[in-house]
Amino acid sequence: MERLGLSKDVLDMARDIGTALENSNEGLKAIQDSLSTQQRLARRLEEESKSLYERAASALASSEEETARQLLLRRTDVQEKLIKVLQGCADEKKRLTKMEENVAELERRAMEIDSLIRRNVSAKTIQDSSSLGLSLSVEDPLLQKFKD
Repeated sequence: MERLGLSKDVLDMARDIGTALENSNEGLKAIQDSLSTQQRLARRLEEESKSLYERAASALASSEEETARQLLLRRTDVQEKLIKVLQGCADEKKRLTKMEENVAELERRAMEIDSLIRRNVSAKTIQDSSSLGLSLSVEDPLLQKFKD
């Protein structure tokens, strides 16, 4: 790699940013999965709460007050769980936003390092071609002699 103008430090930096970006993307996926799971749980709890309420209303209409009371107590428990799950969703969304910002920053840094590597390789290639007597001029040297 030295032949291409890349020092060990530059290669280490590229490897480190690549590893960090890969790990961050895995973390981002885990947070997205967790949020999705919590959202599904919240929807399920909300449906259960509605169902319990409807069953309680039906029991009350049938003069089954004890059954209605039990169903409403169960609904209260479900609603408390729902509140906790929704708080967890809010926290997970905050983590997701922060992780997305971190991944974006790592991607920006990776692009900077990629650009640095490309510039180094390009500069080394030009330097090597110049030292071999190769020219990048557009005009043919023989034609240039006749023009002078």
